[in-house]
Amino acid sequence: MGNFMIQLIAFSAGLSFLFAIGEFLRTNASQQTKVQGLLFLFVAFFQTHTYLSSTELYQIYPHFYLVHLPFTASIGSLLKQYFSELWNENPEKNRFSIWELAPAVFVLILMFPFYLSSAETKISIHNSYLQNGVPLKFQLIILLAVLPIFYSAYYVFSHMVHYVRWESFKKSAHLRLVGLVVGFGASVSAIGVYTLFFHAKHGLEIVSFFLSCLIISIYLLRQKSPELWGEVQRIVIEEKKYQTSQLGSFNLEDLHKRLNFLMETKKVYLDETINLEKLAKHMSLSEHQLSEFLNSYVKKSFFHLVNHYRINEAKSLFANHPEKNILTIAYEVGFPSKSTFYDAFKREIGQSPSEYRKNLKK
Repeated sequence: MGNFMIQLIAFSAGLSFLFAIGEFLRTNASQQTKVQGLLFLFVAFFQTHTYLSSTELYQIYPHFYLVHLPFTASIGSLLKQYFSELWNENPEKNRFSIWELAPAVFVLILMFPFYLSSAETKISIHNSYLQNGVPLKFQLIILLAVLPIFYSAYYVFSHMVHYVRWESFKKSAHLRLVGLVVGFGASVSAIGVYTLFFHAKHGLEIVSFFLSCLIISIYLLRQKSPELWGEVQRIVIEEKKYQTSQLGSFNLEDLHKRLNFLMETKKVYLDETINLEKLAKHMSLSEHQLSEFLNSYVKKSFFHLVNHYRINEAKSLFANHPEKNILTIAYEVGFPSKSTFYDAFKREIGQSPSEYRKNLKK
């Protein structure tokens, strides 16, 4: 295997560890943040295992050999828990089930005799794997560890089909991106199962290489679209609420007038803490009613509506106050950070704020 691939795997292991530490150190970390941290940590264990195995460092640290398997078996249940936040708004429904951890427990029990064996035995088994392939017993244990990942992919796609209309999926790049990431992860697992049973040379390294690409892509996506998860969650919640209309007794023209007054006259969007709940109270509606009204009749989600007005306000400030810097304007129009302002502005206008401002001066 090429030296570049080994270095990339080592880099992705370190990057995953840093991701995990970052998630655990967050103040007021939510349940989902903790799950995300565990996912990155367990992926880091897997990548570290591949690196040690590929570089023969297991000859020096034999007792680390295959200790990643119980953690790998937990990745599927963690993924299911992570994505269940999209579909279940009630935190009580998102708790771990003991049965979801059963594969990890079974893997630990089956591997326990091996973990207790001597360093010489581990080195001998490792060397024989390189020559003769993985014995059937260990193939089945590894398969048991991987199967929950396939189940989590099925869980995500089946719930997308149930809750999200095909038209919304086609329109939303964020939803397509989630589907692509989950599908890619399942495909990598399928490649691993194939190479495991057909003794393909460097099968583990191939899987880790693709996983490295996925981890680096996730890092880049988080830098480019920091609100990716929140946007997907908003879309799913709105799609669920779309299924039952609650606006039958309201005059839609009156709702339009109320909304225009709040956005164009009172400019409530300048409040960076404005959310669906607050705007609904201003309009004397429930959150469900406002969400349905925005999506069905205004044809914008709350998120896009607020950003649309904020960006128009920013454009006005760019034109009338050239002395103000971009960060000041971002805060004045209600954005909580420069990165979210840049992301929203480019998505709405097709240019970054700095590019837009330069074009104004021409």
